[in-house]
Amino acid sequence: MKLSFGTQIKDQPNYFLEKIWKGLLNGPGDLEESYFNYLGRYIAKFGKSWDGDKFTEFFEPKIHTIRRDPDNQWVPGMDIQLVVNLNTIEEFQFAPTLKCQSVQRIHIDYSRLVNPFGPAVFIDYQLLDKPALAKMVRNDGFPTVADFLMYFNEDFTGNLVHWTPLRYE
Repeated sequence: MKLSFGTQIKDQPNYFLEKIWKGLLNGPGDLEESYFNYLGRYIAKFGKSWDGDKFTEFFEPKIHTIRRDPDNQWVPGMDIQLVVNLNTIEEFQFAPTLKCQSVQRIHIDYSRLVNPFGPAVFIDYQLLDKPALAKMVRNDGFPTVADFLMYFNEDFTGNLVHWTPLRYE
């Protein structure tokens, strides 16, 4: 199944492609040749590069993504095709097809019933403490918890789709 990624949030670059590739290159297997293949195809299609030269130095890797999934379509073992510009003539798969390793339920609660000082974030119905939340946010490609909460700025329920073995327990 296709996972579509934007390249901006609120008119600012999010560097998700670079962050995903950093995670892939840091993971098991030798993907360096594959990286240059996809980057070359990207340049040929769009006439520009993603900021690949910057990501090794400045970015934390993005190793999962959060999606609304009311029908629970994401399941472990299914193929993941990482794309930009989904369902357009500009659609482009920017990385090799991956396997979904696991899926965890995520809920963001703004009611202040659990946390009177701000939203509460749960994974698999377990409340994340501040260090675990900060780790999850970085692993999802956001630089800070504040940036994450500006994006997810209301109650949210969905799935955390993993393409690495990492899970939040």
